Amino acid sequence: MKFTALLSLAAAVCVVSAANTTDPCAALANEATAKAITLDTTRACYNSFKFDKEIAAKTIESLENLWTNFYPFIDSAQQHSGSPFVTPKVNLLAELKKIKEHKWKNDYEFHNALHLLVASLNDGHASYSPGCYQSVLIRQPISLYAPVIDGRQDVRVFSASSSFPGVPANDITDCVVSHIDGKPAFQTIQEFADLTSGISKDPSVRLADTLAATLWQGDWFATVGGFSARTDVPKKNSMKYTIQCPKQKVQKIDVPYYSQPRFNAGAFTDSKSYWKNLCSASPPASKKTNGDHKLRGINGDKLAPATETLLARGVEKIGGSSHGPKDGTGSAPAPAIISHATQVSSTANALFYILNNTKTKTGVIVLNSEEPSQTGYQDFINGLTALQKAGAKKIILDVTFNGGGSVDYAYFLNSLFFPTAEPYFVMDIRSNKYVQGAAKIASAHANFGSLFDARNYENEKTHKPFTDSSMFTKPVTMTRAGRKDTYSQKNYFPYGPWPKASAFPWKASDLSIVSNGWCGSACTMVVSRFNIVHKVKTYVIGGYHKRPMSYFSFPGGFVMDNTDLVSEIQALNYTAKGAPSNLPTSADARIPVGEIYASVKTNTPLEYDPKFFPAQVHLDFDAQTARHPDLVWLKIAADFK
Repeated sequence: MKFTALLSLAAAVCVVSAANTTDPCAALANEATAKAITLDTTRACYNSFKFDKEIAAKTIESLENLWTNFYPFIDSAQQHSGSPFVTPKVNLLAELKKIKEHKWKNDYEFHNALHLLVASLNDGHASYSPGCYQSVLIRQPISLYAPVIDGRQDVRVFSASSSFPGVPANDITDCVVSHIDGKPAFQTIQEFADLTSGISKDPSVRLADTLAATLWQGDWFATVGGFSARTDVPKKNSMKYTIQCPKQKVQKIDVPYYSQPRFNAGAFTDSKSYWKNLCSASPPASKKTNGDHKLRGINGDKLAPATETLLARGVEKIGGSSHGPKDGTGSAPAPAIISHATQVSSTANALFYILNNTKTKTGVIVLNSEEPSQTGYQDFINGLTALQKAGAKKIILDVTFNGGGSVDYAYFLNSLFFPTAEPYFVMDIRSNKYVQGAAKIASAHANFGSLFDARNYENEKTHKPFTDSSMFTKPVTMTRAGRKDTYSQKNYFPYGPWPKASAFPWKASDLSIVSNGWCGSACTMVVSRFNIVHKVKTYVIGGYHKRPMSYFSFPGGFVMDNTDLVSEIQALNYTAKGAPSNLPTSADARIPVGEIYASVKTNTPLEYDPKFFPAQVHLDFDAQTARHPDLVWLKIAADFK
């Protein structure tokens, strides 16, 4: 992403309301109490804080050290991921220098530019989230999707609430939206997605992230998408839609945004307390000793930023649950979301179904994360056993909106279906001089779980744990985007032990995977291994009609935030130049620390290896399949031989 584009959007969302003459953050607190937050007041509060050169300098120094020493894709990001999976070239350090040299009008503009810069990487593991300026969720009472109906793809209304100003009293569900704010609807949405989504190298997946869709989170809901639920403050107070409903005249409607506080009641009363409570950095944690240090981040202790963003948007109830309960209004039961399958088991992160009336008895596993409960490993085995007892001859694994989780759990799932094969992809970690210095110190102490302690990793060649720091201190030199850099020897995490399970009968040819491209991190470690190594057939649904689409996203290794890395360095008593430092405000900066590879024979990380991106079969949503996943499962089941 070019700095001019970042600056253009950063400025566009920073319009101050001249009418607000009181303390703007006091006005925001009052409106939150009255449950009537306006965009004018939100803008005014955000923009009331002056640009602080000292804060900016400390922030930039912290990010520069973070990215320079630890971000594995800092060079890869300077190359395109490959057509049609287009992502811009991003020179993080050069763009950071431009931000440093720019004269910002206020603190918000500065932090928003950093936020958009990291989003331009299209890496769902990487983020810069200024908590100070994400305290309000901005909503539209209209959500959109892009089905293909009668061979034509249009932006259409997924859901709308006529109880909000500007929304017509008549039902506009599934009406075509031709223009938004005077521009073609697809263009408006894709431009927004490309600037703000940050989830995938594939524009189709970024589009999917921005639109409404059905998902399971303990029950079946809809996510309204990033276009209808955002934290950036739009330039205007309303959105103008041009809508065409069947057998009706074209309607032009102007729908105001509404806002939802993400802060607790009483969190602040004015600008001073807003800054103190929502913007100031938390006091640094006490320095940990080598004996009690526990590494956070490895094996999924941290959620990917893209996953947290999805969860922050919230969900809406659409129709009934799998069993068709009442919709809460006292009327007849709402249509069940799932009506062509029977649930036979469930876990905290998975549902197990048998499809009704299919030619070949087919089971479906809906897996929404790799974050199991305490008994989740055994629970999943029990779910597979239930499918086997129900007579399932084929299995569909549905991983739509799966944001990942535990690396060990991903390994477990791979091993469960393919018990005689290695369950992991190999990875490596940046190993410049700074990292090598930390590794030497870490290996000299008792093993205490450090990121930099090579003894916590298995050697890809020997399949045994490293016994010293050589994984880091005897690095591999690779050239990316014309620049040489050093990386650790290839490795993988130790895994298990896992609950024992009897061999299940399903072969690779009995399995299929379906996603909407929103399958990241540990989810990628499952589905890409199923496909790349074992040739399991992959399906993707949504995105653009007749365009190849990726079935996974952000396959980088494990995610850590800046605070984790500061803690790591402090625990080592490591004082070399370039140490990561705590951010001076409440912002959160995250990166993937490792990178995985499709094969031990390649030096191109999977994140930038587009030949592996496209699903074998690309399905389109229609008005029914977008709301009822079981109809998608039936289509896939019909393909089984």
